[in-house]
Amino acid sequence: MAVLDQLEPKKVFQFFEEMCAVPHGSGNTKAVSDWCAEFAKKRGLEYHQDAANNIIIIKEATAGYEKAEPVILQGHLDMVCEKIPECAKDMAKEGLDLAVDGDQVLAKGTTLGGDDGIAVAMAMAVLDADDLAHPRIEAVFTVDEEIGMLGAQALDVSPLKGRKLLNLDSEAEGIFTVSCAGGNMTRCTIPVQRSDFVGSALTVTVSGLIGGHSGQEINKGRGNSSLLMGRGLLAMSQATELRLVTVNGGSKDNAIPRETTATVLVADEQKARAAAERLDAALRNEYRVTDKDVTLTVTSGKAKTITCGSVIDTLHSAVSVHPSGDRPITRTTAMSDARPVWTFPDPIFSHLSSYHVISATPDA
Repeated sequence: MAVLDQLEPKKVFQFFEEMCAVPHGSGNTKAVSDWCAEFAKKRGLEYHQDAANNIIIIKEATAGYEKAEPVILQGHLDMVCEKIPECAKDMAKEGLDLAVDGDQVLAKGTTLGGDDGIAVAMAMAVLDADDLAHPRIEAVFTVDEEIGMLGAQALDVSPLKGRKLLNLDSEAEGIFTVSCAGGNMTRCTIPVQRSDFVGSALTVTVSGLIGGHSGQEINKGRGNSSLLMGRGLLAMSQATELRLVTVNGGSKDNAIPRETTATVLVADEQKARAAAERLDAALRNEYRVTDKDVTLTVTSGKAKTITCGSVIDTLHSAVSVHPSGDRPITRTTAMSDARPVWTFPDPIFSHLSSYHVISATPDA
């Protein structure tokens, strides 16, 4: 028995569950596009599938509506693939494990992909129905919306006759919008030099956050692990001399990061740990409503190289030009030996809020 077969509208949830069985993360949309093509073939519907994996499915008007203006129903095939750390699922190859909890549909250990799988399912339910009176329906399913609307940019619109398009991507019934959230991606590669530093190596981790979609849920006050890591490193650097070795957080351009880990070297381990503990307590209180499980932990780590000084200065300048919410990715190719991080009047650590994905790692 299907997991969602007791839910209404039955056809909508039937097609949604079928879609969830097909891996369809951004950049991995060939299989789900082919699934849509098979849907059209079985029903004798006209369809147009392009090299980008976009697909248009057309159902002609029912009797009496031949002269009515066509309607375009549009959604996107790709989903944001995120999972909890203990989930072993390979989301590039495996479908989702669905469950129903009260009035909520969820996926066990992973994101659900309701954005925007439910749009595809709703449009398919309309295309599949033989008891609806309707004008010509043009269902447009684009790909890679979550990473820059790449499919929409590649779409051949010549098969379309409609001039009215309903974009089914707000996730809230009864709400119509005329715009959408935007994003900007910046990649920086900064060549620097390595240096030695005598101190204790520590691993700093921010975890326990809920995360969420960076457009849909950016207004809910949830913690950003990269921002909180910045606050943690700033607090530690103010307590003792500190060098940043590596920092990695987040995995998707459009997902609020839930976990960030950094390796640092500190001159006084006791002072660094004490500063981290104070901030951990403050964060638990600050996010007691939105992210009650947030933690900032410090454990013993290992490190061979460090970064500071001119690298931090450069990163600070680069990040500062981006408005909050943009997602620069920073990768340092080596490490620097200039000024200590903590001497900067406006350190890089205070600007990590701009990051959805942050990665600063040394060469092998």
